[in-house]
This record gives sequence, C-alpha cells and structure tokens, in this order.
Amino acid sequence: MNRIFYLLFFLLVSLTASARQWPELKPILDAQAGSAVINIPAGTYLLNNMTNGAYQFHNLSNVEIRGNNSTIICNSQELAFRFLNCTDITIKDLTIDYDPLCFTQGVIVAKDPTNLWFEVEIDTGYAVDNVRHSRVQFYDPATRQLKRNSITTSEGHYTSFARIGTTRKFRLTKNAAWVAFEKVGDLVVLDVVSTKTNPPAHCFMLEKCTNATVQDVTIYGSNSFSFFERDSRNSHYNRCKVGRGSMPPGIPARLRSGNADGIHSSLASVGPLIENCEVKHNGDDCIVIVGRSFPVCRIDTSAKTMHVLSREGLPIFYVGDTLQHVLYAGTKAGMMKITAIATFTPTAADRDTITNRYPELLFKTSYTRGTILTVDTLPAMGLGDLVYNENHTGKGFMVRNNKVGANRSRGILIKSSHGVVQDNEIAGTAMNGILVAPEITWMGGGFADNVEIKYNKLFECMFEKTNQGMPPGALSVWYVNGIPQVPATAGAFSQINVHHNTIEKCPYPAMVFASVSGLMQTSNTVVPYPCQTREHGKRWGAINTVSVWNINNTP
Repeated sequence: MNRIFYLLFFLLVSLTASARQWPELKPILDAQAGSAVINIPAGTYLLNNMTNGAYQFHNLSNVEIRGNNSTIICNSQELAFRFLNCTDITIKDLTIDYDPLCFTQGVIVAKDPTNLWFEVEIDTGYAVDNVRHSRVQFYDPATRQLKRNSITTSEGHYTSFARIGTTRKFRLTKNAAWVAFEKVGDLVVLDVVSTKTNPPAHCFMLEKCTNATVQDVTIYGSNSFSFFERDSRNSHYNRCKVGRGSMPPGIPARLRSGNADGIHSSLASVGPLIENCEVKHNGDDCIVIVGRSFPVCRIDTSAKTMHVLSREGLPIFYVGDTLQHVLYAGTKAGMMKITAIATFTPTAADRDTITNRYPELLFKTSYTRGTILTVDTLPAMGLGDLVYNENHTGKGFMVRNNKVGANRSRGILIKSSHGVVQDNEIAGTAMNGILVAPEITWMGGGFADNVEIKYNKLFECMFEKTNQGMPPGALSVWYVNGIPQVPATAGAFSQINVHHNTIEKCPYPAMVFASVSGLMQTSNTVVPYPCQTREHGKRWGAINTVSVWNINNTP
C-alpha cells in the first residue's frame, strides 16, 4: 500500500510541476520519510535550496537512499544535502549540479602593459551577476587546463573589481604589479555567489555520522567543498566523482568543477575509506584528511588547565579524549586526557601571545574563540605550544585507487596518522601531488605517524609559479614551526614508510622528507625531467638539484 501511495504521490508531483523546468525533489523525499529505502526515480529534479535551504536528513539509521542515476539541480549556490547524526546509511547513484553555476568564466580581452590591471569578458551562457573575485584562476586557451607557471589569486591581490557598465566585461585592478604571466587570450574563472546573505557552504555534508557509504555520487559544482564530512566516523566514499559538468550546445565547456576541495574529511574519529574516486578540476585540494591544532596562550599548572585559541566556533573536544602535545619547536611530546571543558573570551594579550609566536598565522583576527581544557596530567609546556585531539584527526584512513588532479593546489593532503595512501594517480596539480603536513599557518593537525605511502603515480605536479615559501616536493612530508628558520628536528612525524612510488615530469626536489623519526623510503622512482628550475622551498634551504631532499630525519 505504501508503495502504491508513493507512486501516486510522485505522479501528482510530476503533473503539478509541469509548468516548471523540473519537478521538485523535496516532496518526493518528504513522502518517504521514515522508510528504510528512499527512492528517487530516474530523472532530473530541482532541489529548491533557494527557498528551502539544504535538504536535511537527521538521525537516520539503516537507511538507503537510491538515486537511480537521477540528476539533482540546485538553484542557489549553497549546501544541497546535510546528513546529521546518521548511522549505517547509504547514498548512491545520483548527480548534483547547479543552475546557476557556482562560477563564471571568460577571456582576457585587455591588459595593462605595466601589469596593473586586466579585463575579462564573460563567455556567452555564463553568469555576469553576483560575480566575485574571491578565487581568480588563469587557464591556457589551448589546453583549457590551469595555466602553467601561474598562480591562483584572491581578493587580497586586487584593489578593485568592477563590471564595466552593462557589458559582459569586468576589470580587475591589482594591488601591485605582480604577474601570473597572464596575457590577452587567456581564460579566467571567477566565483559566483548566492543572492542570500551567508549561504551555507559546501554541497554534500556528513556531520556526526557513523558508517556512512557514499557510492557513485557525482558532484559538478559547489560554492566550497564538494564532499565534506565533519566529526564523523568510518565513512566510505566509493566511485564518487568531482568533475566538470556539461553545457548546452554552443556554450563553451566548463573550466572548473567545485570551487574548493573535492573530498574533505575534517576531525573524523575514524578516518574514511576513499577509493575508486575521481576528483579533478576543483578550485583547491582534491582529497584532504585533517584534524585541528590549537595554540596554548595560558597555562595553570596547579589547576591542570590550559587555555587554547581557535577561529572555529565549535572546536571538537569531548571529556575523555586524548590530547597530543607538540612543542613549539615542532616535536611531539606527551599525551593527556581531557577531564573538563569550558569556554572563555580571549583577551588581546592572549591573541598577541599567539600571533607573536606565529607571525605567519592566517586569519589572525579570527582567533576570537577560547577553550579551557582541564587534563589529568599537565606536562611541562610553554606558551605557543600546540595541542590537538588525537581522537579526531581521521586516524585509520585509507586513500586508494583514486584519480585526482588538474587543480590549483594539492592532490592528496594528509594531516592524520595510522593510514595508507596507495595506488593513486595524481596528475596536473599546481602544488604538491601528495603532501603530509599539519600546515601550522592554518593550525591544521595532527602530526602524522604510522603512515604508508605506496605504489602511487605522480605526473606533472608542482607546476605553479615559484614560491620560495611553498613546501617543496611533488611527494612531501613537511613541517616548519611558528618562526620558521629550517624544518623542525626529527620527531614532528614518526614511522613514515614511502615505497614503490613513481614521479614523472616534476621539478626537483621531487621527493622531500623533513622532521621524521623512523623514515623508510625504498624502491621509489623519480624520472629525470629537464624543466624550468623552480625555487619552491628555497626559503627553507631546499636543494633543487637533487631528486630527493632529506633534512632532519632519523631511520
């Protein structure tokens, strides 16, 4: 009876939606609330997130959502689906796209000879309204790939950004005569934003979910991350795709997929299995597994408390969790258990304590949240030391048999432990193909140990314009502390095993290992590549005449 009712309801929805381009998805999902199997019949549907926001699935258990190869179109550049507190769920066989898209694109039609401005004319079929210059990327018109020896720029690179009258042209005026080696005829991609105030970020989100399986789900756009999980456990992404969707005949092909990361796992209690996925052409990293580090601004030895800062509103701490202590110098020290948690409002002195020790910290003014952590045993620690939650770094992850790249940053970025990166193909990343690093300017964490990187193929990575402060190496394990002079001594990382990887068409040093206690590297192949010399990492003393650069490691 329920099945007959559902089919009749779907027919009614389809008929009443005939005046619109697509039937709405929300009534179809609403009608199946409480079902163990939720079916989306094959077809194309409107997810009206402009009116209704993201579709929310809360507290599901043992539920399977079958997309049946349907396509869901979002009409606002914001979150599409949010799964909260769900257990043993499966979402499969569907595609998510946006109309209007989350970006626009065009061609450089004029450029100042002194490199102070350039003008972009937007392609036919792409948006000219609600355009932003928060992420400006340059593409080669011949390959329609990211321009080699160039950079991605943002609002901070420009003093003004404005549409020229009622034309399809925009002028971007630089804050200095920097160069991305852009020229007339190059292609440019810009962000497009929702008309809403503070639209929710990302496309597909798992939050506090356990044993979620996401299979054969394709995402062709996002205002930020395409797949995002936070504080989840043991997720499985299989045969998922982040890519460039199609356009109608006569409209230039898309240049970008999602605006930022492809698959981003943050603060997982057990890391994800990400396999057989394809993540390409997105605006930032392809696959990320990350925790979060917190700088210590006050210490009370008698009370066994520390005050830590954060720019996140809801940092993940639970009583009973284990904190890892990292010395300011960069080596891991002792561990401790959280016995109590409270909040506080940081003072200007608290913030100065941290920003003075981390002068290159990003988003300094956002470190306005404070947490007081009481622990069972407080080790000797100093101001500016770090702690991170050992229970929420994505430990136990597996990233295997994926194809990633054609993006402006890293292919696979690991800030976690007890995991494997295996049999992946990484091609065309502007920065590192595989990077293991907490990236302390972002206060990322943790500091990896017991990580195995094997049988990966890296091709044409690190093609971005030279940046002497960028971590060097197509395959890199890397850490520098707050006031960086050289990489930290051995002990930031431990038990890192790198073997049977192949690196081609990447500048030297192709492999970089720093600050590792228990480094094993065997049977890796770096194919010599006579290319333009790069100076990535020169600030830290990187040697760009050797295929492998080791510094401050122990076997």
